[in-house]
Amino acid sequence: MTELVRDYDDEPMSDDELQDVARHLGERFEDHDKRFLALMTPEQRAAHKEALWMLYRHIDRIWEAPKQAGGPHPVELGGYGAVAGLRDMIDQLVGHVEDVQDAAGDEPEQYRARMVVEDTGS
Repeated sequence: MTELVRDYDDEPMSDDELQDVARHLGERFEDHDKRFLALMTPEQRAAHKEALWMLYRHIDRIWEAPKQAGGPHPVELGGYGAVAGLRDMIDQLVGHVEDVQDAAGDEPEQYRARMVVEDTGS
């Protein structure tokens, strides 16, 4: 009987494959994402976009860390395909929001979103 569960560690994806998969996910998610973004209020879209940018900045810090430390570019290190892919995908998701904002006539600069992260001690 063929085993139904695949152990991904047996055949890890290359950095290029990981980045391509993330890009494809962002592309294939576009219609679903835009449909639900269109249901949001302009304020909700602005907050959603800010949350995505916060995530992008976090991922970008991971990408930039080797260079900031005086080391090689992450591409030269290898193992950063997932990081690059996530950056690309989040950038696509921000683009989805911007497209919907434009189509809806939102004026994003009128809405300021502020995210607060609290440590609940759990």
